[in-house]
Amino acid sequence: MSKIVFSEGERDVRFMRKFFDKYHDNPRLDDLVIGNVSRDDLPHKESDKIRSFLGGWNDHNLLVKSENGKPNLKTGFSVVIRDLATKPVEKYVLVDLDTTEIGDFVSDIRERVRQRHRGAGLRIGETERLGRCREMVAREVTLENERGNDPRTGFTILAFRDDLETAAGIDKDEDGPETQAQKLASLLDGGSFDRLLRRTLL
Repeated sequence: MSKIVFSEGERDVRFMRKFFDKYHDNPRLDDLVIGNVSRDDLPHKESDKIRSFLGGWNDHNLLVKSENGKPNLKTGFSVVIRDLATKPVEKYVLVDLDTTEIGDFVSDIRERVRQRHRGAGLRIGETERLGRCREMVAREVTLENERGNDPRTGFTILAFRDDLETAAGIDKDEDGPETQAQKLASLLDGGSFDRLLRRTLL
């Protein structure tokens, strides 16, 4: 099944590309980095990208999308989740907790979805723990339709306990692009973090 990963920034997109290139059986990956799109072009570009990805004419099976920061990630994901809820696509949210709790992030998304989609009856349901390691926690989140009209597929949250840069040991001020790329690749070392990602994303 196709997969969409919603993330905070461009570095997340680069890391996901490394992960899927290494482990996915047939990685045909497309991406959209919101920070590289002008505000005027954004709504058009964003909807076209997702529509194209879900369409039968598309050759990609993976889409990784960065939202240019956590506030935009929360807002953007809460907006599109209604349209994606009934589509045959696996949905993932890759987020930095920045030392907060994953329950706080879920509660924020739950409230945003409630406010935006209550007229449609869409709501965030239960969460189930999928796994954890030193760097990350993973949760499965259900989506429910209070009107019971159609099936809803949930989504998975992959949450860095701090952030990707801390997990990889990246110094954003000192490390150049090549060093950052090497450090991102070194996370895929067969350890507990690597295993959690493979178990959850593949």
